[in-house]
Amino acid sequence: MSVETLICNLTQDEKRYALELLWASLQGDSQGYTPPGWHADVLAERMRKPSSEPSKPLGEAMEDIRRRVHERRSSSRGFARPCFRCSHG
Repeated sequence: MSVETLICNLTQDEKRYALELLWASLQGDSQGYTPPGWHADVLAERMRKPSSEPSKPLGEAMEDIRRRVHERRSSSRGFARPCFRCSHG
């Protein structure tokens, strides 16, 4: 079974868990990673033009992100995005 087929057959919760596992694995193996060149461009641009919004404590910023993600998910209910190369979505 291909990785793509395996991923397409996972539930949404299983996909989120798999993503968390992959992210943790990538974070633990940073020596073999070279960021793409455009990352430096984005960082330089953000340094030149910082956000005009006031800084927030980390916990408050995380809650804001969670709220925005929840709102985005709630507004898109009923419109499942197809999984890559999956015929069943």
